[in-house]
Amino acid sequence: MASRAFPLGLAAPALAALLLALVAAPLAAVAWRGAGLSLGPADWAAIRFSATQALLSAVFSTILAIPVARALARRSFPGRGLLITLMGAPFLLPAVVAVLGLLAVFGRSGLINSALAALGLPPVSIFGLHGVVIAHVFLNLPLATRMILQGWLALPAERIRLAQSLGFTPRETFRHLEWPMLREVVPGGALVILVICLTSFAVVLTLGGGPSATTIELAIYQAVRFEFDLSRAAGLAGVQVALGAAAALAA
Repeated sequence: MASRAFPLGLAAPALAALLLALVAAPLAAVAWRGAGLSLGPADWAAIRFSATQALLSAVFSTILAIPVARALARRSFPGRGLLITLMGAPFLLPAVVAVLGLLAVFGRSGLINSALAALGLPPVSIFGLHGVVIAHVFLNLPLATRMILQGWLALPAERIRLAQSLGFTPRETFRHLEWPMLREVVPGGALVILVICLTSFAVVLTLGGGPSATTIELAIYQAVRFEFDLSRAAGLAGVQVALGAAAALAA
């Protein structure tokens, strides 16, 4: 005897309720465990550093991506398609591998410091805020370029040809056609990168350089791994969720 079929009309609400419970239950547990947490100076320092490095990384990534995306959109050259494809390479590499590549170039025994030592010049340090920002720009510049490039490619070719036939200068073409597109695309791309950098862990762990360069992610790790202070870890996790949600909603 065949079993009675489950009504399809009830399957979608039941699945949605299950997924909501799976998401809401951990968040509620974190909120309950971290309720009443009083953030100390070290916690506020971690929050400030997290916001600062994420903001700088997003700004530099998007600003540098604009001329790269424009060149890829307006120029045709051999290997262009391959170059655009290779821009996805940083997403295929683990963050630690990318950081090790940066250390091979900018580290204490890297290529740049070896060359500076040969010239009798003082070495440069990759550790600290600037090192974290450099690593995040390296990882997120291709993403920003791809997002802005899509906006450039979405501009109708007829408008470009019309502007050329009307004798628009490059500045006028940028003002009337490209700038409105950038105002729509760039803020969203920057906010996506901001969210990614807010949750960065391996990059900051490797290149942070000490307690003064601690993000919320590292503070949560230290609270669990070294202090086993689950209440503090839960409170900081709530702050992390709030920051990420605010940035996501702004996008």
